[in-house]
Amino acid sequence: MNPQKLSAQFAAYVWYSEVRQGKATPDESARFARDNWQAFRPCAPAGLGRLLIRIAKSGFGEADRRKLRLHTEAAGERPIQGMAEAG
Repeated sequence: MNPQKLSAQFAAYVWYSEVRQGKATPDESARFARDNWQAFRPCAPAGLGRLLIRIAKSGFGEADRRKLRLHTEAAGERPIQGMAEAG
């Protein structure tokens, strides 16, 4: 996959999740990212895409995925904007 496209899709996914203030399902966010990634291309560095690809290839085990899922569910309760204002 093209690293810049992946980076743009990631940016679209995160943006949509934040706009919906944690109410968007992962499927909704993924659909938005697939359909609208082009709009996020100017702010999507290819280096981030390469990093995401390397992380994906690292082969998380099921236990690691479960921990990550629990962590991201808790993070959904605290949108990034609120965290930035608190810090």
